[in-house]
Amino acid sequence: MAENVYYREIMALHGMDDFKETIDQWNRLSQNVEKFHAKQKLVLPNLLWAADNGLDRENLLMLLTNFMYTSGNLLAFYGNVRCLEYFMDYVPADKECHEIEKMAEKIRDAAGFRSEYHGILSIDVSEWVGHFEDPYFIDVMKFLQTMDDDITYVFQIPNINPQAVEQLTRLLVLFFRIQVIRMKLPDSEELCNYIRKEISEFGLNLDRDSEEMIIATVNRLREDQYFAGYDMLDRLAADIVYSVYTSAPPYDGVVTKDMISAYAPDGIYVSELIQNNARVFTAQFNY
Repeated sequence: MAENVYYREIMALHGMDDFKETIDQWNRLSQNVEKFHAKQKLVLPNLLWAADNGLDRENLLMLLTNFMYTSGNLLAFYGNVRCLEYFMDYVPADKECHEIEKMAEKIRDAAGFRSEYHGILSIDVSEWVGHFEDPYFIDVMKFLQTMDDDITYVFQIPNINPQAVEQLTRLLVLFFRIQVIRMKLPDSEELCNYIRKEISEFGLNLDRDSEEMIIATVNRLREDQYFAGYDMLDRLAADIVYSVYTSAPPYDGVVTKDMISAYAPDGIYVSELIQNNARVFTAQFNY
């Protein structure tokens, strides 16, 4: 059996140890199913992704889907699409909930002219943090349970509140086999490399002192529970370039620590960035 190209791509990801360990297990499973000519179907566990903010979850979901599809024996894909994404809106108890109907319609559309859908369904349940035991949420889980043999579910929640992840896990295991995967960002040095590459796209390069300062800044940002990952780093890199470009950039393109001192870990910029990011997240989710 030829090595799965998407397996190699996933194994090459920086960080993401839980994710890579699961894919490695499933790759061995696929090889053994073929090797021993298994006649019975093995149903994979469903996944709970507790993801750091700022990860490209759509790309990770695409890699997972393509890995499973090209394996050929992990899931019998059947329908117009291989993967569905659904954001589950929170509905308070005093309102009428239509999430089952909306979800069923999306699954029917994915099945097309076929009578059923087999594939991956990713469900973001972030808005239900603190309400996982609500009757509406439990009703949706009972509905999904009826299709568990045909669909691999990927439940998604931000990796911000450990208690919320634990509460969701306890609820999900009542209905499904669940494997929890904590989707972690790479370490600060790797994230600094990302910023350096972003800045280099504008013809600028950090010297050693400025690079060490940026690593310290990334460490400071990561200390915050609402750290927004690559989204925040993109903004940091863009603001550094803007600051350099609108002052007097050096002719050799080397950015010194003095030129970007405003972006030090104890500076006003970092403090305001953290405060603004916290306001965004607390406005979205009630933890």
